[in-house]
Amino acid sequence: MLQDNARLSNDIIRWLKLLALPRWAKVGLAIILLFTLANALGLLAVGMLTLDKDSITAGITVMTVGLPVGLMVVAVVFGDGGLRRLKSLTQTVLNEDIPTALRENFNARPFEPAGWLPKLQTRTSGCCADYRVRHPTPGAGVDILHFIVELNINKVNLVILLPHACDLAHAADYFRCSSSLQSCLDGALREGYALNEAPEHRNGATGLVLTRTLHEDFLLDPARRLYFAQDLAFFIRGMIEAHRG
Repeated sequence: MLQDNARLSNDIIRWLKLLALPRWAKVGLAIILLFTLANALGLLAVGMLTLDKDSITAGITVMTVGLPVGLMVVAVVFGDGGLRRLKSLTQTVLNEDIPTALRENFNARPFEPAGWLPKLQTRTSGCCADYRVRHPTPGAGVDILHFIVELNINKVNLVILLPHACDLAHAADYFRCSSSLQSCLDGALREGYALNEAPEHRNGATGLVLTRTLHEDFLLDPARRLYFAQDLAFFIRGMIEAHRG
């Protein structure tokens, strides 16, 4: 029984986090809930002062039944709010969390030689984001690292794009080229990523795909999002250092 109640409470909390109501709806909901709560408290107060059991019962009924029912009505009427909320959080992860974590990582510990700091270029479309790590000096050559993050609610694909690896038959062979690359892969595997053994070939580049299943509340939990972004930043830094030798 306790487990069922705990599960129900978690479901309600998850649903509340998903709500993304318009401003006017939030104001209206607040007024209704405050009015209902004030009415219930008023009935309880009157009942306790006058020792009226009916008023006490009515007040308790309103508080224990009326409020949950009211919330359920809001969920039905504004049920599409959760979709908007999830899309918004997806954009937050791709456009804010990941770029911020990368820049903070790059600035926290200088690259060699001292003062060398790569530039980050981001382009987002829907649930996919294209990231290019470039040399700090304009016209210095090709990208240092080009990767794509495809975030699908509780699943993520990390695609490392290699410009000149059309003859690569097995993705793992690339990481075996050096101990630094192998260390990056080992760290990713420990964090729950799985390497797709068959490379993808797209737009003249070869893609190495790492897939990871995320927690069902990943987008709703700031701590999980922050950990994911920071962990990805460490992986990308390791790849950059491995590419630079």
